[in-house]
Amino acid sequence: MLVLEPIFEADLPPEIYAYRAGRNAQQAVIEVEEQLFRGRPDVVDADLADYFGTIPHLELMKSVSRRIVDPRVLHLIKSWLECAVEETDDKGRKKRTTQARDQRRGIPQGSPISPLLANIYMRRFVLGWRKLGLGKRL
Repeated sequence: MLVLEPIFEADLPPEIYAYRAGRNAQQAVIEVEEQLFRGRPDVVDADLADYFGTIPHLELMKSVSRRIVDPRVLHLIKSWLECAVEETDDKGRKKRTTQARDQRRGIPQGSPISPLLANIYMRRFVLGWRKLGLGKRL
């Protein structure tokens, strides 16, 4: 995480505030307020349902491999995405699932690298939004 974060931080659009060092929700609200005062009356606030659980591994790894070429690091990240997840139910029983590996989508939550991977994939969304001109059409 200490090595990867600065590499990808340089590529993240300024609109992304979630899970970034030195950025928080209050700063996002201040930025929205400043944009409103500058005459930009439109704001898109997106809360993506089950975002971490729906990120496709193939597309995420394409984004990661554009900046990281070391096959050992790529293998480590892929292994992280495909690892089994253990959860404890309300009766204290432990359950292991390989849902992310089986469906080839989803990022295990609670790990140090998960927020960075989520932002790397979110970058694709923001760039696609711009490229398709969706902000102008809405």
